[in-house]
Amino acid sequence: MDLIDILLFDKVLFFEMVKKCNETYRSGHDLLSYRKIIDAHHRVRNINQLIEDDDFLRTIYETLKLWNMNQQGAKLETYQTIKESILNCQDYLDDIYGAQLNIISSKELANLEDTLYLLFRDLKIMKSKRRIVGVSKTMHFLLPDLIMPTDGKYTMNAVFGYNKFSKTATAEFHDMFFILKKFHDIACKFELSLNDCSQTGWNTTVPKLIDNAIIGLTNNIDYAIAYLKSTT
Repeated sequence: MDLIDILLFDKVLFFEMVKKCNETYRSGHDLLSYRKIIDAHHRVRNINQLIEDDDFLRTIYETLKLWNMNQQGAKLETYQTIKESILNCQDYLDDIYGAQLNIISSKELANLEDTLYLLFRDLKIMKSKRRIVGVSKTMHFLLPDLIMPTDGKYTMNAVFGYNKFSKTATAEFHDMFFILKKFHDIACKFELSLNDCSQTGWNTTVPKLIDNAIIGLTNNIDYAIAYLKSTT
């Protein structure tokens, strides 16, 4: 049984893992900066207006740095390059901004794949070769109700069983979209909604709620296994 299978076991365990993430996962400037992004979405609810705000784009850039995208081998593009690439993707963002992972059907998600690929391809976020982590985090900041942030330690390991490295941007996108479909499965099984997101700590959107559950599970696997044994 892999981590995603454990997470899918029942809703009680899912929310217990969310709780443990918020109790133990890091907080501080990285959370405050991230919350500033989410609060801007809640306040404005218009992606065109948001990305035309230099303060919003600078907050994305600073949050990427706080989320370790400019250290340990990862190297961000300059702020100006990132800003211009986001503005150049305005049409893609406008087309899909209203989509919510917990509401769309599997068919509707499949219909978004081409636009998401173009967005993934055209966002210039990383100077370093690996793009999936930095680009997916930026996509989450821009489309928080649809896209999850992806990393190697938690997301990749939960979905693939290891920190998967793909050699091309196209292959990396396919990895990200595969993860997105797994997140969609979880959202649908547990009928997650924004009402499940308390807007406290890291609980901001349905994709992030699932990400939080993965973090909580990864860091509390012994607890989860004991729970499974007690209920079977």
